[in-house]
Order: sequence, then C-alpha cells, then structure tokens
Amino acid sequence: MSQQQQARQRQKRELLSSEEQERLKERLNTSYTADILNIARHFGSRPLATTARVLDIDSSGITIEWQWADATTRKSAKDDMQFAIRDFSGANSVLVEVSNLAVEAHKALGLVGEPQLTRDKRVVDAKNLVDFTFRLPSGLAMASIIFGLWLLAYTALVAKMHPRLRFIRNWVSQDTCYHLLVWAIIVHALEAGAVYAFCYLLKVIQPQQMNTNTQLKWTLGVGVFGLACLHDFAKRVSRQFSIVGAN
Repeated sequence: MSQQQQARQRQKRELLSSEEQERLKERLNTSYTADILNIARHFGSRPLATTARVLDIDSSGITIEWQWADATTRKSAKDDMQFAIRDFSGANSVLVEVSNLAVEAHKALGLVGEPQLTRDKRVVDAKNLVDFTFRLPSGLAMASIIFGLWLLAYTALVAKMHPRLRFIRNWVSQDTCYHLLVWAIIVHALEAGAVYAFCYLLKVIQPQQMNTNTQLKWTLGVGVFGLACLHDFAKRVSRQFSIVGAN
C-alpha cells in the first residue's frame, strides 16, 4: 500500500461523522459558551467580543466565529479563525485542544480559576483514566535489587573473589552465575521493551495519560528494577482495562 493510500485511509478513519460533529458543536456551544468566548477574545484580539460559537470541526481544525460591536460603524461585526488540531483522533482530541486553548486564553485575560471545560474534563478523566505517573519502588526493594544484581555480576565476572564471598563458589559455579546474569539481562530487556511498546501505544491513543518523559521513566525503571516496577505498571494496565470493560 502506498503512502498516499495510507494517508487517505488514516484521514478517513479520523474524520468525525456529520452527526458527531453536530453533537460536539452543540455541546461546546451550549455548555462551554464562556470558554469559547474567552478563546475568541484572546486569540482573535477582540477583548470586547460579545458572542462566540463553534462553526465547524474536522481534521483540519476547529473554526470559531465571534461578534463584537464596531465602534466606528456602530454595527455588529463578525470574524472567525481556524485553530489547528495537532493530534486529531476524534471527539476527545478536539476537547483536549479546546481545553488547552481555553486555559491559555484564561491566563492571558487574567481570569481567576480554570475554564469550565478543563474542570469537567478532569472529573471525567478521573473516572475513566488511570494515572500512569511513574513511581519508584520502595527504598528497600530498590536496594535489594541493586545489591542482588551487583552480587550476581560480581560472581559471574570476577574469578578471584573476595575471601569473605568465596563461600558462594561452594554453591554456584562462576559459569552458572554468568548464565544467570545473561538471562537476567535478557529478561529485563524484554520486560523493558514490552513496557516501552505499550507506553507508546498508550501515548498515541490517550496522550493525556502518557508522554515521552513518562514512557522513558517506565522503560528505564522496568529495565533496572524488573518485576518491582513491572508489577506496579501491570496493575495500572489491569485497572484501565477494567474501567474500559465496565463502560
């Protein structure tokens, strides 16, 4: 399949249906009129705009129209602006983009608090999205894992061990330790690769849950601490699937 065909198919998948567009426009124009007006006032450089509404939504962006009283002609004037949607993947991506625009406009206009859309999205996300913020394992777990890996590497790579550690040779040979070290590295690398791939998928589907910085933290954490981090990550993934299944 050519790149042009892939691009057309991707665009076709991403476009909202006319019914979805109308529902989303109605939602924005009825529930979030103040947020849309603030976006127009700030980005349209019309602080005295009186009304604003969403005209159109598609993969090219969201178009907002606003009105203001022209002091020169003493008549109502109109203007509009299209805002690009950087990661268009459906209704949720549009709401994220509008929320970001509203936050920026809110701050620029010196308004107190947060936009209504931002507050509502936070409530909905808290019910439907699991927090994937990276957290290190407990100090005891990290110390135990680092000591265990160091001891395994030491017994695998050092032939003349410290006298106090030579008793280990009575239980496990250097060759065995070496093979265990190689397998430990392979397992940790496979675990880290799987987590990296899942984080990448999550970043594409739900960018508000995952970013590149968090993806790298989880990958490095699992790569170093193995199951101690993987178990925490797997629990969050399981909770997310449970929420999706319940909905």
